[in-house]
Amino acid sequence: MNVKLRKMTVSEFELFKQYSIEDYAIDIIKNSDKSLKEAQSQAEKEFSDMLKDGVDTKDNDLMIIEDCDAEKNVGVIWYLYECTDGVKYTFLSDFVVKEEERRKGYATAALYEMEKEAGKHDCTECRLYVGKDNKKGINLYTKVGYEIFRNVDGGMYMAKTIHL
Repeated sequence: MNVKLRKMTVSEFELFKQYSIEDYAIDIIKNSDKSLKEAQSQAEKEFSDMLKDGVDTKDNDLMIIEDCDAEKNVGVIWYLYECTDGVKYTFLSDFVVKEEERRKGYATAALYEMEKEAGKHDCTECRLYVGKDNKKGINLYTKVGYEIFRNVDGGMYMAKTIHL
C-alpha cells in the first residue's frame, strides 16, 4: 500500500474544522452535563485556541491521508509536536479514516507515516489519548506498538517509542 500524508488545503481544513468541532461536542456531552449549545461553544473555543493560524499553526501538522495508487483521499490526521520533561514527542490529536475505507490498512500506514515525520522532527515518542469505549482504536494502537502509560477516567494515554 502506497500512502502519503499531505498538508490540508484551506478548504479541506474548513471541512475538517466543522467535523472536528461537531465530533468533539458529542464527546463533551457524553462526559458532562452540558447542553448541545454549551458543548458546541466549548468545542469551537478549544479548537480555535489550539489552531489559531489554521493549517499554518506552528508545531501542528494537519494532513490528508492519500492512497497514492488509487489517487484518493482516505482520511485525515492531525498531530502536533510537544516537549514535556525533556521528552520531545508527537501527539496525535485527531485521526479519522473514512468509513468506506476502514479495515484496509490505511490507519496503520498513516500512523507509520506520522512516526516517520516525528523522527524528522527529532521526536523520540508518539503519544495519543484514546477513549475507553473506543475498542477498535485501542486494538489498532496496541497492534502497531503503542502501550498504555496513564489511565484516566474516560480513557487512557498511550505511547510508542520511535526507532527510526
